[in-house]
Amino acid sequence: MAPGQKMYPRATVKKIVKAHSKCSVSKNADVMIFLDYVLFMQTLVKEAVIDAKQAGERGISGRSVKKATADTLAKFKG
Repeated sequence: MAPGQKMYPRATVKKIVKAHSKCSVSKNADVMIFLDYVLFMQTLVKEAVIDAKQAGERGISGRSVKKATADTLAKFKG
C-alpha cells in the first residue's frame, strides 16, 4: 500500500453507522465495525466456496452465497 493511502473510507463508515443508528460513533468504533465486516465477508466467501464444491460447481454462484448467508449470519450474531 502506498504511503498516504487509507485502508478503508473511515468517514464513509462513520456516516453509514450514524445514519442507521442515529448515534454518534466513538473514536475507534468505526475501525472495529470495519474489521468485523471484513471478517464476516471472509467467512461468507469461505462458506460459499465449501457449498459450491459440495454441489459440484466450478466456482461460487449466487445460490451458494445465499445458502451460506444464513449460517454465517448466525455465527456473527452478537
